[in-house]
Amino acid sequence: MQQGRKRRVTTCVPCHTRKQKCNRQYPCHHCTRRRRPEECVYKPAPLDRLLRARVGDETRNQTSDHAQSIKHLADVSKIDQSPMIPYGGGPRHQHAALAKSFGYFEDSSSNTMALLKNWDLHDEDGADNGAPPDMAQKIMYDLERMPRRDILDFLIQYFVSELNWMKQLVHAPSFLIHYQQWWANHRELTVGNVEFAVLILRICSYATQFLPSPTYPNDNISELPIGQVHNTCVEIGNSLSETCLALDWKGGLVRVQHILFAALNSSCEGRTDMFWEGIASASRAAQKAGVHTAAAEPGSGQEFDREMQRRTFCNLYLLDSHLSRQLDRVPFLPDDLVADMLPRLLLVPETSMADMDSDTTAPELFTERLMQVQLGRFWRKHPKKKTIPYDPTEAEQRYEQFCTEYLPTLHPALSLSPNKKWDTRIPKLSMQRQLLHITLFDSIAWNFRPLLLLNESQITQLPPYKQVLLQSQKQRLAQAAIEELAAVSNLHSMFGGGNTRFAAIIFNSFEASVLLLTLISQPDFPFDQTGESHDILGRQVTILTRNKAMQAVEKALNRLQLLSGVSDMAAAGARVVSQLFTKASRLSGSAAPAMIPSLSNTSELFPGSFSDLLELGTVVRHDGDWGAERSLDPNFVTGLF
Repeated sequence: MQQGRKRRVTTCVPCHTRKQKCNRQYPCHHCTRRRRPEECVYKPAPLDRLLRARVGDETRNQTSDHAQSIKHLADVSKIDQSPMIPYGGGPRHQHAALAKSFGYFEDSSSNTMALLKNWDLHDEDGADNGAPPDMAQKIMYDLERMPRRDILDFLIQYFVSELNWMKQLVHAPSFLIHYQQWWANHRELTVGNVEFAVLILRICSYATQFLPSPTYPNDNISELPIGQVHNTCVEIGNSLSETCLALDWKGGLVRVQHILFAALNSSCEGRTDMFWEGIASASRAAQKAGVHTAAAEPGSGQEFDREMQRRTFCNLYLLDSHLSRQLDRVPFLPDDLVADMLPRLLLVPETSMADMDSDTTAPELFTERLMQVQLGRFWRKHPKKKTIPYDPTEAEQRYEQFCTEYLPTLHPALSLSPNKKWDTRIPKLSMQRQLLHITLFDSIAWNFRPLLLLNESQITQLPPYKQVLLQSQKQRLAQAAIEELAAVSNLHSMFGGGNTRFAAIIFNSFEASVLLLTLISQPDFPFDQTGESHDILGRQVTILTRNKAMQAVEKALNRLQLLSGVSDMAAAGARVVSQLFTKASRLSGSAAPAMIPSLSNTSELFPGSFSDLLELGTVVRHDGDWGAERSLDPNFVTGLF
């Protein structure tokens, strides 16, 4: 008897399990009503279907405060009848036109705007009355050009399950509820509606940066090339963003979020300069929207909205702190402003493990972000002095304070000797741990890196005990770079070991490699001769040898070469690291690594961009001169940086 063909499942997994009729949207109406939109996942379709995705358990976070604050949004029966409530938005103040003209901060309690609030003055521009007729046609034109809903559903689902753990700029369950509601009301031309459309488009364009991937190896989404979907989302998102700015000068939390996603897109494209500009734009938008202001009064019904503002501001603060430290820039946000903006609501992960609810020591998804915020606060509290040459004693004091003040505050699940009992319950926790470790070791390298800029006369003028300390710090700097590369390698493996545009993998591979090669090229570098073990941040590490350092750099170089096919940043970095590796190999007598064939044409694809940035001049050559022989000054590599 011929076996019958299996009936095609056309419902999401929760509806199929409960034998409920599913409307096949994302999230579906039943999952939305159950307040579990993040659980709405569709089983992989047959091979002739392209839309395949999976949702991880890490987004199943919720608290009673959260449920209470968005309860009215979860009732699907009311979605079609109720007006759109802007995600993260709130009532607009009067006198918006006055604030725009005079530049007043509308939420101030002490400026002239605060005085005017005591007067019964009418301002017709103070409310969101929708788009004026002359802009309505443009908005509708842009909305009609958005990718189809099945494409956007797939990208949103992929973002929630695979990418949101990195920055957590949105709270997935509440975002998905608003996403469902937006589709029910997206033709209402309010500023809040259009602003949320920009957020959707920029999240989707960000998601395309990580496709294809091991979980979705196709180059198309529903028969459309990924690149075309990305460009469409970027173009329409930018157009609608300009319209929103023209309609509403102040903006709100959603504007800050979608500006940050646009900045993250630039980071994935290897444009760290534009990423920095995006952080500046988001900082300005946050101040105009009043994201940094005091918390709402208890019982006001806005606790969850304020919590999302605090978490978004924390993300903005840590990005500002981290990038300004890496690029040696001045931060946009004040040092202590984040102290009053730390999260106050505990969003406990709801997983299949029931004992997580009663485990007060369990981390939540945002714990890693908090550790990053505290890291930024520590280094702002203990900055390097730029007006004097490098002082080994001061650098050592900063390092010791880091070990005694910051390291003990790390959550056990994220420490350098982690407790991994929660890894199976929070699937992305292990990746968050590696991301935090990369930042930790990178900050230690930042602390000691200026010692490489000391010239010989400055070193000889140091007291003997500082010269001894300097040699010890060189070794510690090398160990930090090796540990940083190890964490990068672990994270890259967790991504599948293939192509990725994730900037943390590319940027830190390059930075740590340059540090190691610079140290290796110094004839007096104190490689271990005693066979004794050493520690870095209190963790015992293996003996540091020249061969171990060269192997770590070679692995990082291979990674940069692999990623050069999808990232301009990786290609530019690989060219420079390859040049430095060749010179360091000559000094140590090691063999240069075999070049990946795809890298042979990178000098034609990216002619001199990174070498010009570093002002290497004729040292880094192009085309046929790449890697050509030339005489080598022993201090050459040190002099470059």
